[in-house]
Amino acid sequence: MAAGTGLRERKKAQNRQSLHLAALRLFLEQGFDNVTVAQIAEEANVALTTLFTYFPAGKVALVFEHDEDRPAALRQAVENRAAGTDVIRAIEEFMNTRLPFDTEDKHSRDVLELIYSTPQLRSYVRAKWTDCEDDVASMLASSQPTAPPASLHALALFILECPDLAAREPSPQEALSMLLDNLRRGWGLEASSS
Repeated sequence: MAAGTGLRERKKAQNRQSLHLAALRLFLEQGFDNVTVAQIAEEANVALTTLFTYFPAGKVALVFEHDEDRPAALRQAVENRAAGTDVIRAIEEFMNTRLPFDTEDKHSRDVLELIYSTPQLRSYVRAKWTDCEDDVASMLASSQPTAPPASLHALALFILECPDLAAREPSPQEALSMLLDNLRRGWGLEASSS
């Protein structure tokens, strides 16, 4: 939390964090489908209305502490990429900072297992990526201005499906790198760094 943040903002952040941690604890102990939002609110010692104030999307959103504007964050990562880094490599670097690739500790791996063993959660995570299709196609167009739009959208969708595919592999980061390298070669983008 930033220095100088007011008491009200700190309290909101604390409530949000308490709800998130209570939900994860209950989901990991009892399973996602066996826990109600009322139980989570009780565990976090807040009213049910407070839970929905912070997490209007309900149970699924409680698994994810922060609900970022994924397209904006992805655009920023591509716009701020190092010179000589192609768009796909910049997207890969961004993906590596998100689930399922940032799982260094056991708790993160347990949360990842929860997500990928619960259809609702897996669908939510997948949609967070695939909802970026138009943005990624636009980013690709900036480096491939003569490519047909349908081709750019197809490539964007293939790229955005990679996290879900890689998450099923024993080494998700290696799988992601391999999948994206194959896409880059298949689309003839190896040498493109625009």
